[in-house]
Amino acid sequence: MKAPVSIWILAARTDLPYMLQTIPHLMRACNYPFTERVLAIDSAPLTGDKLRRYATGSQEELKSACQKLVDLKVIDRIAEIDYDPALIKKVYQKYFGTEQAKLMLNHTHNWKGSTIYASLYCIEASASDYYLHFDADMLLHQDQGNDWISEAIELMESIPTIVATRPLCGPPHPEGKVLYSRPAEDPRGFYPHNSFSMRAYLVNKQRFPELSPIPLMWKYYPLLSRYLPSPLQSVFASVERKLRRQVKPIKGALESFEVTSSQRLEETSFVRADLSSTKAWTIHPPDHGPEFIKALPQLISLIEQGKFPLDQAGFYDLLLNEWSDLLNISISE
Repeated sequence: MKAPVSIWILAARTDLPYMLQTIPHLMRACNYPFTERVLAIDSAPLTGDKLRRYATGSQEELKSACQKLVDLKVIDRIAEIDYDPALIKKVYQKYFGTEQAKLMLNHTHNWKGSTIYASLYCIEASASDYYLHFDADMLLHQDQGNDWISEAIELMESIPTIVATRPLCGPPHPEGKVLYSRPAEDPRGFYPHNSFSMRAYLVNKQRFPELSPIPLMWKYYPLLSRYLPSPLQSVFASVERKLRRQVKPIKGALESFEVTSSQRLEETSFVRADLSSTKAWTIHPPDHGPEFIKALPQLISLIEQGKFPLDQAGFYDLLLNEWSDLLNISISE
């Protein structure tokens, strides 16, 4: 009997151009009897570089797309992120400690507009001890008959210092070459990293909080002007910004959760384990522009078949131009 696992995918308006294709693809590729398949909607206003994403839709369009995935039985249910201040405080205290949480309550996203609180909320709200997350744009291959999730759980059960697992980053090179930074392989079947990745991770809900307290790290420190009455803040903030020669939000902005949790991994004996098996691997599309959207149906088909150009082998980020010979469309139009 397979271990109970919840899969949650966090969706925002920025995912609309591709989510109706990528999410069914991820479910097919995982091929696992999940306890629950949940699509979590982040209703917070877009900030940072998320405002500049290609073809960002409305919140109503996002809800409609999510409901379509439920109607198609790709997803079991939709959950909206609960931004109740008391719950934010509780979650932050659990992962960052009481004192640091006090400074974070007005910061649910990082300086780029990516989630911090919502990602932790989903872990806490899930029904199973094992929780799997994929970003909605991720692409996954898994050989028929393989089960990377059960393999990962077996590793985590036998090695208490593994705090998160995921499949191999990038398709395997036929000569075993690795074209990105990777530590030496552990003979037990994984690559141990002291950095965390938010794009894909399987964690145990009971073990993951053992990272606490994850350090509070500011990308931009809060300005002293925040202590002034609201009508005066903007006036004095402009002076403070000139003195510091930097444009910063009055309340500051947090570093990404990847950076802070990676710092914590470096301080502890915990590791992130990337499976070394070549039977399952992931590709991350860094660019979601029109050429990617145009190529996506064929990319998904090729990746599910395990096909990829040699120049993509060993690379985690999608090199779209290298796929031109395999695609039946021009990607330069």
